[in-house]
Amino acid sequence: MQKIPKTIADTYVPTLNKMGYMTKDLDYYSQQFVKYVTEHKATCLEIGAAYGVATIPALAGGATVIANDIDNRHLEILQNSVPLQQRKRLTLLPGRFPEEMNLSPASVDAALICRVMHFFPPQAILDSANKLFSFLKPNGKVFVVAETPYNAVAPAYIPIYEEKKKNNDLWPGFIEQEARKYIREKWRANNPDSFHLLDPDVLHRVFSKAGFIIEQCDFFARDNWPNDAQYDGRESVGLIAKKNINA
Repeated sequence: MQKIPKTIADTYVPTLNKMGYMTKDLDYYSQQFVKYVTEHKATCLEIGAAYGVATIPALAGGATVIANDIDNRHLEILQNSVPLQQRKRLTLLPGRFPEEMNLSPASVDAALICRVMHFFPPQAILDSANKLFSFLKPNGKVFVVAETPYNAVAPAYIPIYEEKKKNNDLWPGFIEQEARKYIREKWRANNPDSFHLLDPDVLHRVFSKAGFIIEQCDFFARDNWPNDAQYDGRESVGLIAKKNINA
């Protein structure tokens, strides 16, 4: 049986497919997702669930969860971590989002996509927002977390991002090739060679265009991360948005 890899720096759990890391603890936006779905006993979707850091507490609180991941090994570990009596409310959905996922329209109350979109090229980000809008029921909510250029794992990219931002580049954090050269050596091995560092302006624009009403969209600090992964309190970006039933 596959086991969860050893946690690094008491914070990061490596993925088995070298697509970054799952964080051991829930950030603010993921906490808000779990709070929302447990209070409403919602049917919800977690995209890029990995080993279940959000899915497991959502199930424990009474939610029904569709857990997606590109690597079925992650989902098998997740399932084996869930108490037997809760598994009837868990559906495993392996596949690459957004292109390989097709849920029925208006079939879930909420969705979380945490630390996934910073691996997507621009078109996949646009497609993701549109698909999430379709999947959600009227007034359903989406919760998004991604990494920003101010994540100190890749400080060499900050001046490039800021120059692109100054020149009104729509996707200033997109590194199509050779992303690893910007990432500190200790973190390179478990990251792909394409990266998309996001910010509130990009997420707000994309999800507004898809028809969402933005409730919250901000940089946030990663105070519990190792010192060499922190920068200035803008390490990550989060968004909470509601499906506009009039869109």
